Amino acid sequence: MRILLGVLSGILALVFLAIGAMKIFNTEVFVGQLGLPSGMVVVLGLLEVAGALGLLAGFKIRVLGAAAAIGLVLMMLGAVGFHVISGDLLQNGLMPVVLLIVAAANAVLQFRIGVRPVAQVRASTAS
Repeated sequence: MRILLGVLSGILALVFLAIGAMKIFNTEVFVGQLGLPSGMVVVLGLLEVAGALGLLAGFKIRVLGAAAAIGLVLMMLGAVGFHVISGDLLQNGLMPVVLLIVAAANAVLQFRIGVRPVAQVRASTAS
């Protein structure tokens, strides 16, 4: 299960790094597609990049990976809700649905394998 968690975390991190970077550096495309203000698109991109970096940090400190996975699940719930309300779930909302499912599976695996308490992490890095 640790291998599956590592593969899922790595794939999710790469995907969210790419999507977040596109939102940060190619904002106009997403503004036109989603109809959101450019500042909000940049913030969403930064949050996606932060989630990806959190997943990568989770390889060393699992609680960070678990927090990042939960954050990405919440972001994708918001994205799916946005596309449902906008009425374009089938055109533009399928990717957020897939990412929601994969991020939720990642979060479940994070907790199933066991998130190490911070005190235990500090003790293992001190030795």
